[in-house]
Amino acid sequence: MESKHKNALIGALLAVVFVMAVGYAAFAQTLNITGTATIESTWDVHFKTDDTSTWTPHTGAGGTVAPTGQISFEDNSTANITATLNQPGDSVVFTLTIENGGNIAANLATPKVALKTAGPDTNPADLIVQEGNIIFTVTAPTPTTLNQNETATMTVTATFDEDAESVGTVTTSSISVTTLATQA
Repeated sequence: MESKHKNALIGALLAVVFVMAVGYAAFAQTLNITGTATIESTWDVHFKTDDTSTWTPHTGAGGTVAPTGQISFEDNSTANITATLNQPGDSVVFTLTIENGGNIAANLATPKVALKTAGPDTNPADLIVQEGNIIFTVTAPTPTTLNQNETATMTVTATFDEDAESVGTVTTSSISVTTLATQA
């Protein structure tokens, strides 16, 4: 009887060793995958810095000196805009062009707008910035989705507050407008 138990125990142990050996062999296999992959995509959403970004002055009633404007760019993603206005009713309209020079579709978001000068923003709305008597109003870009080589435009209007009773001390003000985009 004892030898039957010994034989059964030895058989069970051999079966366990066999199962472990087969399991180890199955899991110890090395799978080698070789090859190369190339991603051919570029992200390049930026302000166009050529003649497509312009400004147009509008002189207020009875004005003799036309207002002026200036646009400069930082890293092609931020436009710095300066307006010099002379009297209530003066305005300068800036047109900015955004281009998708990459091959990934982009969704344009609401741009980031901030004063460039040291003065406080007395009208802290998302797309309206005011310093003294000069109010900048920014329109969001249209269209909001750009495929490769497509463009969108946005405007920034600098207006001398028509309700101003006097010219005040600020007739020149500057803002920065930063274009924001995400992958479509």
